[in-house]
Amino acid sequence: MIGPLRGAGPARPSYLVRPVAADFLPGDAAASWAAMPPLAVGHYLWLDNGYRPAVEARLCWTPRFLYVRFRVEEKRVRVRFTKFQDPVYKDSCVEFFIDAFPELGRGYANFETNAIGTLLAQFGPDRAHRTALWPEDLAEFEASGSIRRPVEGEYGAGFWTLEYRLPLGLFRKLYGREIKPGHRAAANFYKCGDETDLPHYGAWSLVGTPSPDFHRPEFFGELVFG
Repeated sequence: MIGPLRGAGPARPSYLVRPVAADFLPGDAAASWAAMPPLAVGHYLWLDNGYRPAVEARLCWTPRFLYVRFRVEEKRVRVRFTKFQDPVYKDSCVEFFIDAFPELGRGYANFETNAIGTLLAQFGPDRAHRTALWPEDLAEFEASGSIRRPVEGEYGAGFWTLEYRLPLGLFRKLYGREIKPGHRAAANFYKCGDETDLPHYGAWSLVGTPSPDFHRPEFFGELVFG
């Protein structure tokens, strides 16, 4: 973890994405996730129902992939959606939004995944102007989680994990540039479940809106590629 961003409004959090020596498949037991610092998705917003599951994310990268791992302390889970671009935010869901090159002003990608890794992925400048990413854009996307099938309620554990890798070639296609060491991107991480037993909205970087809205890049934190 590195120091927070400073500027107008509250300080924005910043996270150092550490490099790893070799590519690996999500779910590989040999992956050294413990060496990667966690970031906490700890700002629960807009609802006051008392439900605040502990959520952390860890990231690392290689010249080919960006790796993301979530750990969610949640005893009851809802997973119904199994097809690419299904509305997974209605399930027990974790989300990663990233503007890989904010200086270009082209927009950000949202990667939303339920607890079994079903993916919703789009790109655009704001909530109202988004384009769904195509399967071929994510041909090298791989995900692995501790929950492997649809579930409703308790699933026999007190927490679940999900990890995936995103091809850096996708960002090259979207922005026309390469992510290199020292690069700074804008991003946020979320936990939600719009149609779960206890709806909730958690964020890493605080979102300062009066009603639920994760599509607010002005509140993103920072990722620094080490």
